[in-house]
Amino acid sequence: MNDTPRNPHRRRFLKSLLSLGGAVETGREVSARPQGKTAFFWCDLQSGNIGFPTGLNVPSARPGSVMKLVTAAALLEEGIFNPNQTIDCTGTFRTERDTYKCPRGHGPLSIEQAIAYSCNVFFARASHTVGAGVILHYARLFGLDRGVAGSAFSFPKEIPLDSVRLALGLDPDLKPSALQLMRIAALVGRRGRIPFLKSAEVQAASDDKPFELDLREDTFKRLRNAMIMAGREGTAKELDPEDRLKLAVKTGTVAHGKKFESFIVGFFPALPADREPDHAFCLHAPSGTSHDAAVPQARRMLFSVDWP
Repeated sequence: MNDTPRNPHRRRFLKSLLSLGGAVETGREVSARPQGKTAFFWCDLQSGNIGFPTGLNVPSARPGSVMKLVTAAALLEEGIFNPNQTIDCTGTFRTERDTYKCPRGHGPLSIEQAIAYSCNVFFARASHTVGAGVILHYARLFGLDRGVAGSAFSFPKEIPLDSVRLALGLDPDLKPSALQLMRIAALVGRRGRIPFLKSAEVQAASDDKPFELDLREDTFKRLRNAMIMAGREGTAKELDPEDRLKLAVKTGTVAHGKKFESFIVGFFPALPADREPDHAFCLHAPSGTSHDAAVPQARRMLFSVDWP
């Protein structure tokens, strides 16, 4: 397949990607975690082609609160949580093994608000009586046990003992790649059907089938709305305050030694609601929280490009 741009706008788009700090690199295999370098990836949701503007190194790490998208889907699909109810976040929730906190008590939250504000207490309370096997099953449905474009990842070989740590993306054996997390965002954006994701240099093989995720329409609607809310008033409200790209996003932060590392994933345009998004993306910041690192770095990346 010839990927040479056929119109001036497309040429400007590819040229603008070069300004992100490296060539638009693609290849058959990608490498393991980079050392101390921000990694940004995007994919064209029409063709499935992945762009590697910051290089071919693809990090894998605990997903942190990005995992709340998977957990929310499990809670809704299995009827464990009534979507018309709320959970009161008082700022702290204790289980037999751990104490989970939010920086402040959020008060009563719907499941969409809990995703948008990334409420640890909500998801700890909602998932602490749920078997970890249920959450792991939905992790498989979202493709966390299957790689993307050859990127390395780890997936639990056995059902974890602690369902809450798994639900909050803190299980040490669950370390998806940034491309797998990008695929989660794409699946939410396109309501469960996306093309096979691959490097633009790779010809699609006959067995490279579209990825399909069968969830109820109401579940997809709530996940989409939550990600839109996250970008407008939640944990990523500084990403695009002018709402120029119509972003839908989810952030995640985890401890990494004595510091933090963070992800942000998303798709766009998310509006109007009946339009399928054209792009998905993922940024990994190897140092810093999503507020301090992933969100501002993603803003710089996203607005360095003239998106078609």
